[in-house]
Amino acid sequence: MSGPPQPDPPEGVEASAAEYVLGLLPESERRDFEALLARDAGIRREVASWQACFAALTADIAEVTPPEHLWPQIEARTHGPPRVAPWRQVLPYLLGAVTAAGIAWAALVSGVLTPGSAGPELQARLLAEAQGIALRADYAPRDQSLTVTRETGEAPLDRALELWLLSDSAGAPVSLGVLGAEAVTSLSVAPTLRSQLPGATIALSEEPPGGSATGRPTGPVIALGQLSPR
Repeated sequence: MSGPPQPDPPEGVEASAAEYVLGLLPESERRDFEALLARDAGIRREVASWQACFAALTADIAEVTPPEHLWPQIEARTHGPPRVAPWRQVLPYLLGAVTAAGIAWAALVSGVLTPGSAGPELQARLLAEAQGIALRADYAPRDQSLTVTRETGEAPLDRALELWLLSDSAGAPVSLGVLGAEAVTSLSVAPTLRSQLPGATIALSEEPPGGSATGRPTGPVIALGQLSPR
């Protein structure tokens, strides 16, 4: 006997589902959407549909390794600094300093960060609905490692799951490592990448066995998550 019929997603959720799959939702909207995703089967179907749709767009395109200079050129054209008055150039740094001081004070008071520690512990969740895979990534600064726990699902046959760091500092995606067949994989994080992890987006892609041979994602990106303090 089949279960009760599932309700359709709320009106207007299609666009949010597409933006969620592409990683375009602001953090507050992303958290609200994930709360709906956890309890609404209709929205989960919508996300899976968009994941399959975007993956199909590149299914027939042959793999090509982009030249090294392409990504910096795209960044320069997309985020080129506008000409602004000198005081406006200084203001963001002042506001950033005040904000950073406030965050540090709150972390010390809450116990998340204590003097002499290597920074807060971070966590991200990645959901590949179409593949039935749910991952939790935990970063422990003291161990300098990223522990990835596969909570549900299995790696596709004859394919590998590879984790990538996406950050403004890194420029192009940087591989964090290939996940093993076991449920828990520990990935050592290079010293040059550790400072980029807080608030960074990590992506999960399907790659050939052994991982990408180009240093860039070659298969479809099936899940995204953001590392934030636990």
